[in-house]
Amino acid sequence: MLSISSRMLRLRVPARLLSSSAFTLNQAKSSVPAGTVLNLKIRKNGDEPVALEDSEYPEWLWDTLDKEKLDAKLKEENLMKWRKKQINKANTAKIKNNNFISQM
Repeated sequence: MLSISSRMLRLRVPARLLSSSAFTLNQAKSSVPAGTVLNLKIRKNGDEPVALEDSEYPEWLWDTLDKEKLDAKLKEENLMKWRKKQINKANTAKIKNNNFISQM
């Protein structure tokens, strides 16, 4: 029987990828400690917004910058809208490529 390390070498999977600490490293964390004044006051009256603990924010907030997760979610929820987005991306890339070639 092969040991785990020899299997990983054979499959060329980094050992860090399979560890539980790799999962915790990929989780988004707030860039500001809880209780920090954010200096985002937009109203004349009222208090300055203060950063909260990471657990107090909604779960969807941490996925807003991950384009792969948003794309996968859109594909599950609305396939036609996802496909239209893919076609628009392909058309934009084609137009940019054609413009670049025409300038040569």
